[in-house]
Amino acid sequence: MILHSRKEYLGECLWPSRVAPMELLKGVHVIETYATTTLLVDDRLILVDTSADADAGKVMDYLNQIRVKPKDLSTIFITHTHPDHVGGLAAIKHGSPAKVAAHRIEADFIARKRVYDGPSGPQSHPGTAVDVLLDDGQKVDGLEVIFTPGHTRGSLSLFDASHSLLIAGDAARNESGVQPMDDRYNVDPKQHRESIKKLAKFHFENAVFGHGAAIKGGAGAKIADLAKHL
Repeated sequence: MILHSRKEYLGECLWPSRVAPMELLKGVHVIETYATTTLLVDDRLILVDTSADADAGKVMDYLNQIRVKPKDLSTIFITHTHPDHVGGLAAIKHGSPAKVAAHRIEADFIARKRVYDGPSGPQSHPGTAVDVLLDDGQKVDGLEVIFTPGHTRGSLSLFDASHSLLIAGDAARNESGVQPMDDRYNVDPKQHRESIKKLAKFHFENAVFGHGAAIKGGAGAKIADLAKHL
C-alpha cells in the first residue's frame, strides 16, 4: 500500500491519476484515495466511503479497471460527513441506483439539510439524500453497523464477519501505528476514545482505516492494545 504524506487533514491531495488495484482479501478492494474507499465484491457490490470530490474520478477509474460500473453498485455506505469521505458521493451516485446508507444522525449533514457544526467546519459537498438510516447493531448487506461517534456526531464503522474485517472509517487511523484521530478534527475527543474501546470488544483479524495502511492479520489485537492505553 503506497501512502502519501498529507499537508493537512483536509488539505492538498497528492495521489497519482491512476489507482493501482489493491485486493486486501478475496473480494475486498482497498482503493487508495485521499481517504480510503473500500469495495466489497462477492455476492454483493458495496462501496464504503467516496473520498473527496477530486477523487471521484479515481474511484470510478478503479471500478472500471475491475470491470464494475457505478450502476452495478447496490449500496454506498458513508461512515461520516467529512468532505474527504462524502465529497465524491454525488458524482459516483449520479446515474447509479445504489442506495446511500449512513447513520441517522449524519444523514441530514450528508444531504446538506443541516449545517455541520463540528470540525472541519460547514460542509461544501453537493448534498445527496440518504436512503437507508442506520442504527447501532443493525445489519445491512451482511455488514453490522457499529456506532462510533466522537470523530463526528454520527460516525460509524462496519463489521464484515464473512471476511473477519473491520471497516473503521475514522474511528481510528493507522499512520505510524494504530492510534486515535487527530483531536483537532474530533467533535468529541473523549467520546472518540470510548468508541475505540467499543471496537476492541469485537473479534476481527483484518481492518481498513480511512487514513493509513490496512491491516491483514492481527488487527483486532492492535485495536485492543490501543484501547488499553487510552
